Amino acid sequence: MESAPSLLDKSLLIFSGKGGAGKSTVAAATAVAAARRGKRVLIVEIGDQERIPSLFGPGKRSGYAGGQLSTPQPGIPPIWSMCLTAPEALHEFALRSVKFDLFYEAVFENPVMRFFTAAAPGLDELTIMGKIEFLHREMVAPASQARFDLLIFDAPATGQGLAFFKVPLTAMRMARVGPLHAKAERMWRLIADPGHTAFNIVTLPEEMSVNEAIDFHRASTEMGLPPGKVIVNGIYPAFFSGDEAALTRARESDGVPADLSARIARAAVDAALSAVACRHSHMEMVAKVADGLPLERLELPLLFCPRIGPDQLATLADSLDGL
Repeated sequence: MESAPSLLDKSLLIFSGKGGAGKSTVAAATAVAAARRGKRVLIVEIGDQERIPSLFGPGKRSGYAGGQLSTPQPGIPPIWSMCLTAPEALHEFALRSVKFDLFYEAVFENPVMRFFTAAAPGLDELTIMGKIEFLHREMVAPASQARFDLLIFDAPATGQGLAFFKVPLTAMRMARVGPLHAKAERMWRLIADPGHTAFNIVTLPEEMSVNEAIDFHRASTEMGLPPGKVIVNGIYPAFFSGDEAALTRARESDGVPADLSARIARAAVDAALSAVACRHSHMEMVAKVADGLPLERLELPLLFCPRIGPDQLATLADSLDGL
């Protein structure tokens, strides 16, 4: 049987999922795994609050201009990131179109025009999507001196993410011909192209998160987004695999231990049984993912740490090494 394509076979990897499932962390860990294979990676996120740079170390920032997140090592190129906002993307697009700042300020900074652009439905999303399409076009154009091989997009969560990706289709319906239609069509062709793009869903091994992932996959497939992988993030480790029966027997003794050492031993057994229960619960959710999502599944371990940093990203990249 032919093996499934690697996650890293594509040039645009989109990560989305329920809020709090860890899609930014998974996107960053995927970037680390890709860099280990010699790929030059750019991670793109959107909004006013950057999340990606802090995963690579305290005090790091990238902004709209972009910044280097990791130090290059022999055979491992540095990872870069950008944080896109709609006003900055619109500014850049206008300058590319009209070539000088004075015209941009006269038109786009005009209070009347700012009122209409703020009220235009989907304009922010369309502007950001245009920047992503432009970055990808620069990356894959044969004649270009491309700086990157892989673009990773940390997309908005679930419902907001679907609304974001519907914007080019809406623009194409509103403007049947002309420059706007052509630009929106180019954006849609990129995100709907299974040769370049994979739409990956991140979920936790929890009922609500898994249910949302299943619904999300169904809606994104109906919309025409090319399916990628489903990543189950934060699975409790199998600390006591094969020892469950022995732990149960150890807990079956009657009464409360009188001395301190016995009470400590009892507490340790209780903690171990709790870990076993967590593992069983998570594996039930993994089975539900397997039944409900016809996608290749990647599993990432739960990391027992207060915050994610470079060491934790390296650990997750180790788990993704077979991707």
